[in-house]
Amino acid sequence: MSKIKFWLAALSLAIMAGLGCQKQNPVQAPANEENVTAAQIAAEFEATLETEIQSLNKTAGGVTEIAGPTVITASGVYKVRSDFSATADAIVIKANRVVLDLGERAITGPGNKSGRGIVLDGATHVIVRNGNLKTFGVGVAVLGSSRTVVKNVKVQGGDEFADPPNGIPPQIGILLVNSYQNLIFNNTYRKINLGIFVRGGGSHDNYILHNSAVGGAHGLLGICYNPAGGQGPAGPTNDQVLHNFLNRFGVGIQASSGSAQNHFNRNTIYYFNKAWEDFNGTNAFRENRTMQITP
Repeated sequence: MSKIKFWLAALSLAIMAGLGCQKQNPVQAPANEENVTAAQIAAEFEATLETEIQSLNKTAGGVTEIAGPTVITASGVYKVRSDFSATADAIVIKANRVVLDLGERAITGPGNKSGRGIVLDGATHVIVRNGNLKTFGVGVAVLGSSRTVVKNVKVQGGDEFADPPNGIPPQIGILLVNSYQNLIFNNTYRKINLGIFVRGGGSHDNYILHNSAVGGAHGLLGICYNPAGGQGPAGPTNDQVLHNFLNRFGVGIQASSGSAQNHFNRNTIYYFNKAWEDFNGTNAFRENRTMQITP
């Protein structure tokens, strides 16, 4: 059994038991003949996902509807029933064995690079899918969480200026901090400074597949791997980062000196300055398609 199949099977059982070229400006991701692996993983997950949802519907007593900012503290199936706005965090998940369906609804943040759309806080066996997050500082935050899935979530930013070294924070599509064995796939991040941000030595063995991140005039990093604040130099290890599309960032992928043995393969990278920077030397960069573009 493959590693991803084993992980998906374990996820299902646990949930059911508990309840460079010439400069151009491309607009869209090109067709990618190498997406077979990501597509196969997505198909395997789809089948597992439906089984999990059906099981939770039976054991959790139906679907709990969400119509505004919410903190989820009990296992079950939740669905956003209407668009709403949040002045800080929109939905925070602090329970295990949760399915959150955003119902293709739009959740709008406070703007000015503040607030978080969806927060997984120390949770395990959680699925978040199918919705739109607009003008939050962080679209999705996965904090100290494991064996979770974030799928088909669209994050829309405001293409605002950011300068982190000088105290002007970035707008982030998805943030993982000290989190492991998570599956992040088929999400889109638009007009943000930093697309996919993975931090801390506690982050490892994540699958980040088939996501699309597009910056703007102020795009800084498509994917960034670095330490967690105040926790020393250790960064994420042994992640599989495959088949992602990165466009309009200064640097496509950057891995810190403490981020080791991650696999950044078969990604498409349109960059302003550098396709990638590896400050560790043990990270793999194979079969990536790269092209420098004009800001």
